[in-house]
Amino acid sequence: MSPPSTFSPVWKTNPLPSSSNLYVNSVGISDDAQSIIGGTYYYNYSKSANHTTTAPMFTVGVFLWNAAGQLQWKDTFQATEGVYWVVLSGDGSWAASGGLESHGKGFIYAYDAKSGIKSLAYNTPSRVNRVAISSDGTFLIAGADATYVFKRSGPTWSPPQIIACAAGDHVVSVDISDDGQWIVAGTFNGFVQLIHNNNGILGAPVSWQIPNRTINWVAMASAGSGFVAGANAAGLFCFSTAGFFANPIPAWTVTLTGCTRCGSVAMSGNGLLVSAVGNAGKAGKVFLFSNQGNTAQQLWSDTTLHNPNSTSLDSAGKFVTVADGQPDGTPGAFYLYDAAGNLKWTYNTSNMSWPMQISGNAAGIAAGSDDSNVYYFS
Repeated sequence: MSPPSTFSPVWKTNPLPSSSNLYVNSVGISDDAQSIIGGTYYYNYSKSANHTTTAPMFTVGVFLWNAAGQLQWKDTFQATEGVYWVVLSGDGSWAASGGLESHGKGFIYAYDAKSGIKSLAYNTPSRVNRVAISSDGTFLIAGADATYVFKRSGPTWSPPQIIACAAGDHVVSVDISDDGQWIVAGTFNGFVQLIHNNNGILGAPVSWQIPNRTINWVAMASAGSGFVAGANAAGLFCFSTAGFFANPIPAWTVTLTGCTRCGSVAMSGNGLLVSAVGNAGKAGKVFLFSNQGNTAQQLWSDTTLHNPNSTSLDSAGKFVTVADGQPDGTPGAFYLYDAAGNLKWTYNTSNMSWPMQISGNAAGIAAGSDDSNVYYFS
């Protein structure tokens, strides 16, 4: 099926138009597609850039809109980089963000998503790379120098339980099952850790490592049956949650054909479908696999115009999203495929685009770009 000749978002908005150079590095969307969250971030990649304690600060923020594009609340503050990641609980009741306030001072914030009241502010010794939250917002996970686990009771969050990394390592990506029982983390030095959470009582982490590789992204089936990891050298690794505790190795491994890196992965709610994206020269590829337990069946693949940065699946696995673009200052694009691999539409952006997230019920899509805009598609 050919994509429509023109396609437009329902709405798009620049959260901080006075700061037109900011990136929207992360977005989130509730399962019913009625709430959309985004955060603003900036990193100066110049070799002469100041990333020390004297680096200048600027205004960044966390913003939440409804499906009509009406801003519900915002939290703006000063930072030297800003909001690297945001997340909404599946039921839309709680929100969280993480990033870097200043040199040596990362942050984890949590909010009542209905009122915008900030209910948690916690600092870490390095940038927070990812945050994840259970479906009802009871458990909040953050990945930075370690994995941080918070439990909420009413509006109050507990002090974090901290799962340390090996010396010299740090957490790149985290995820959590909808019910909060299973937590997965992936690290810079190639470790994948699985932690069982018994209502706030954490079991000892079970780990596996792929040496000399970085885990770029982890994703867990919302039901908790399995999880996947994407790594450098185009590695895609799929794990059974139950099997990992008995024998911590992948259930199956795939090298993405024609790619040099697996940058992002996603898993359907029941764990039976896995999407992955990889770099292929200056372009990219997107894949959909059927998880058949101990093996993978590639259902289809397609090429993208630029290096891809993210992929997502709705809960039932009806659709696959991709956002691409690399490096900063060059165009990007958003893509939507159906489960058969038909490209439903594309949308071009003037700068590289990192996040694109489809809602659990497949009714809406949130996306963000280094062009400073948040987009909402239906």
